[in-house]
Amino acid sequence: MTYEPLNRRLAILAAAFALLGVVLGAIALGTNYWTIASISEPVFNHTTLVTERQHGLMWNGLFHECRSSGVCNFEFLPATFIICVIGLVFLLIGSILSILDVPKATDRRFVTPLFIYVACVLMTAGLVDYASRRLLNSHSSRSMIAAVVFAYTALPLSAFVAGRYSTYERTALVNNGVHLTTQKYSATNGNGL
Repeated sequence: MTYEPLNRRLAILAAAFALLGVVLGAIALGTNYWTIASISEPVFNHTTLVTERQHGLMWNGLFHECRSSGVCNFEFLPATFIICVIGLVFLLIGSILSILDVPKATDRRFVTPLFIYVACVLMTAGLVDYASRRLLNSHSSRSMIAAVVFAYTALPLSAFVAGRYSTYERTALVNNGVHLTTQKYSATNGNGL
């Protein structure tokens, strides 16, 4: 069964948003600028704190913690990284399934929003896991937030395309097997059962 033009366009749009989310998420995981902060030390006036003096910057990612002095310490956040990578894999599978459903509607059209939904949940959980430790204030973390936004945008589009066709819809032979048509509801035995 082929899609009508609206569903075809929406499936392409959902796949494009999901693929854009995959690209932005991969860039976010590969770069080291999730948090940026200034390094400051307190300045005391004999007994009381007068002010703080800033003497450099510090930035963190999922793999390193670096300072403007050139010192980088290896600091791997495995939970955030693994959750986000699994989410990106689910988002990639969802976008591929959405692309495969463009020319012809198959039964896998119901699985596409499920994969994108799982990706949204996992990527959001990864962001929350990182945000529970550090601030999300630099361009890598914003790239991951944009990836999650694109995934959440692809989700209702793919769900709309999948929901346009009922789960009760099926192909049946009519006129002694000569013509294929589609029934909108499940067949009964004539007694209403």
